Amino acid sequence: MRKLQYQPLSRPLFIYINAKSAQTKPALKKFVDFYIEKAPMLVSSVGYVPLPAEGYHLDNVHFNRGKVGTVFAGEAQINLTIGELLRKQATF
Repeated sequence: MRKLQYQPLSRPLFIYINAKSAQTKPALKKFVDFYIEKAPMLVSSVGYVPLPAEGYHLDNVHFNRGKVGTVFAGEAQINLTIGELLRKQATF
């Protein structure tokens, strides 16, 4: 018998930035770096569930490499961890 694992109904929250501006405007880059660094602590304070530490690390790596886009491609992505999602090829 297959053991079922509970998966909460949820959706990610995004911030949208202009990737080119993030590379050319130091204030925007500092804001996004601050956001990624502080998000794990701040989201808990307002009752949201933070990503696993790996998720914030991968967000930071992607941002600093200029990787943008979505991994959802307009479809639900079920039975994937945050890490698996963030490792998928982004679509634009």
